[in-house]
Amino acid sequence: MKKSNKLYNHKISLSEILRYIPDEELTVLARESRVDYCSKVLSGKLMFYLLIYGLLRVERLSQRGLSEAFGSPLFRSIFNYKGCGTISHSAISQRFAVVNIDFFQRAYGSIYNYFSSLYTKKEIAGLYLERVDSTLVRDVSNHLKEGLAAGNEAGKRKLLKYTINFDGMFASFARVHKENTYLSEIVALPENILSHIKRQNDHARVYIFDRGLNSAEAFKKMKNQQGLLFVGRLQDNRKLKVIHEQSVEEVAFESGKLLFDKAVKLYKKVKAIGKNGKEVNRTELVDEELRVISFLPVGSDKPIHLITNCLDITANEIASIYKRRWDIEVFFRFLKQELNFSHFLSLNENGIQVVLYMTLITAMLVMIYKKENELGYRTAIRRMGIELEHLVLAIMVIQSGGDVKKTDLHYP
Repeated sequence: MKKSNKLYNHKISLSEILRYIPDEELTVLARESRVDYCSKVLSGKLMFYLLIYGLLRVERLSQRGLSEAFGSPLFRSIFNYKGCGTISHSAISQRFAVVNIDFFQRAYGSIYNYFSSLYTKKEIAGLYLERVDSTLVRDVSNHLKEGLAAGNEAGKRKLLKYTINFDGMFASFARVHKENTYLSEIVALPENILSHIKRQNDHARVYIFDRGLNSAEAFKKMKNQQGLLFVGRLQDNRKLKVIHEQSVEEVAFESGKLLFDKAVKLYKKVKAIGKNGKEVNRTELVDEELRVISFLPVGSDKPIHLITNCLDITANEIASIYKRRWDIEVFFRFLKQELNFSHFLSLNENGIQVVLYMTLITAMLVMIYKKENELGYRTAIRRMGIELEHLVLAIMVIQSGGDVKKTDLHYP
């Protein structure tokens, strides 16, 4: 067999990755969730595979694009589907609106647990790092019935907010927000963090977040959650009370110049009635001790202040942990630019959540292909698309009674 095509020099092929998907477990989940109740064509498993195929293969995916993909010989050959030949985009839209989300949520959880056991490693100081952040997606068509209104777009176009935990390889936890209260990171991020850690058996995790989360009460609540560790960036002008300070003169620090390492308590704003009977803002000390380190990064004259409840690791390790927060920004860019995450495939809440879970499942497959074959995001997506075509050609050769060994194709 010829080996000149460098696609075949990959450490892992697309067909190998697709075999990781637990088909038997999907069958069990479909039965338990009753996802196929009253469904004539688009079963839960079929939607699962159709969305993976569409996200990998169809540029600027839409419901009409899914309809066309459904009738494609490529899709039908890869997933050995021999049923109904066509389905309308309106039927896909209706299925999105009513399909049981539980099937897709549990499938995502099952596949994540399997892949994370193989790929997610302890990174710094023997800890798992969970980057936590949110991204907003705007409905440019103004057809979204429910969503957030923000800034100058209020009353014009709706927004949805996705808050995601990223473990450095995969999205470990995700939620969709459509209520305006979630515009504030003070609400969205702690909810994700507290909900996620309650599901974890191994609490050797540090949650990392940026300055959007600055609430003293949220810090207190997180600190009082058993096993929850965090590192965040404190706003520059944050009012605090120093309890005690460690000497930093001889501390080894690689991220710049360490300015201080202090135990502090934070103030919060509270509303009160002033002497004139009007409502005023006052500050009140929150009775919870936290640690703040401050340093000047290399080449910068603006200090970075980090807040944490990690007391048993060095200031250098805390700074190194925070530097890994940027990973989630890169992950969001990948989702939006390469996996159609910047627009809505469905415009109802049910369908939006289905697409979220399926996008994150597809992202897992891409991340493994990217990592194992040492590729960039865009190159990984492109080559996976080419491998899909090669895979179908090999299947067609076999089905027509041909010999794959006489071609440049690999056995599927």
